[in-house]
Amino acid sequence: MRQFLESDVLYMRMALDLACSVKGKTFPNPAVGAVIVDSDNNIIGKGATQKCGGPHAEIVALKQAGNKAKGATLYVTLEPCCHFGRTPPCCDSIIACGLKKVVFAVEDPNPAVAGKGCRVLKNHGIEVKTGMLGDEASLINEDFFWAVKMKRAWVTLKLAMTLDGRIADCSSSSKWITGDAAREMVHELRRCHAAVAVGKRTLQKDNPRLNVRHKKGFSPARIVFSTNGIIPQYSYFYKHADEARSIVVVSSSRYSEIIKEDSGVEFWYTGEKDPERSFNKFLEMAYSQNLTSIFFEGGQQIGSQLLQFKLVNRLYLFYGNRLTGKGIEGVLFSKGLPLSDCITLSGIQHKTIGSDFLISGIPVYSK
Repeated sequence: MRQFLESDVLYMRMALDLACSVKGKTFPNPAVGAVIVDSDNNIIGKGATQKCGGPHAEIVALKQAGNKAKGATLYVTLEPCCHFGRTPPCCDSIIACGLKKVVFAVEDPNPAVAGKGCRVLKNHGIEVKTGMLGDEASLINEDFFWAVKMKRAWVTLKLAMTLDGRIADCSSSSKWITGDAAREMVHELRRCHAAVAVGKRTLQKDNPRLNVRHKKGFSPARIVFSTNGIIPQYSYFYKHADEARSIVVVSSSRYSEIIKEDSGVEFWYTGEKDPERSFNKFLEMAYSQNLTSIFFEGGQQIGSQLLQFKLVNRLYLFYGNRLTGKGIEGVLFSKGLPLSDCITLSGIQHKTIGSDFLISGIPVYSK
């Protein structure tokens, strides 16, 4: 960090805040923020990536700066692109506007960029610095970075449980384990993913809407896993299929295909009957359909399988401040793991939310 001044860090933090403000609104593109500062340290332009097909953060900031951009410095959370995609290369606009310096937080892992943007700028006489607040910038787009490298969707698993690990009481009649504040945070997490997914049992039991209500913004695609492809037509998911992209994933030995019915519901046949292979095929299909991150909300079977198959990239465990002594376990593997080979979490974060608790982290699987 020694190569950067305190003012550099300040401007990059502003850019990070801008990126955070559009997280969940730019899929399948990453959320990026940009700030342009003139030689007198005046902010002359700010911007964030717009909805897919719209301008990138750099272009929004450059348009705001106008002719003042000449000789100025651009702070941006991700390496500027240098290729034609849905929009022209940002590097071309940066060069044309006469910027003197570009500071970006992290290199773009997209093979179409991956350091090429940096080289293009340097070759045109623009000073380039990188690495400032890179860890924070990477965390904002961890799902995008994973997906673009692996060509498959990122998986987040959320479970809401009692303190003794139950997702429902022994009567199975309980609906809310956590309080309003925790549920509001879950909606914020939904908003930041390309799709929200549940198993058919959860759909039948709870009839969830799977949309974003406590937070404003984009409602992600909705996904239900059904081994036989049958879902209740009385469900909110089916009756309101026009509100968001609605998908039923079917594990089937027939060939892989996507069929959209008149109801608006898409049926994705994975072509795999084996659960593990079917999940893996689904994640590849999701990526190809621009669904780069999936937020799984249960229930027990689907969550446990994802963990057993080592497919969960980030885990959120919400604990309601309750003890039931009996009920449905949140996680139940087909075969218990010994402590020497159990799943652990790295990068653990924990917080109190009202009277509830949250523990999150990245699962570490034994080999």
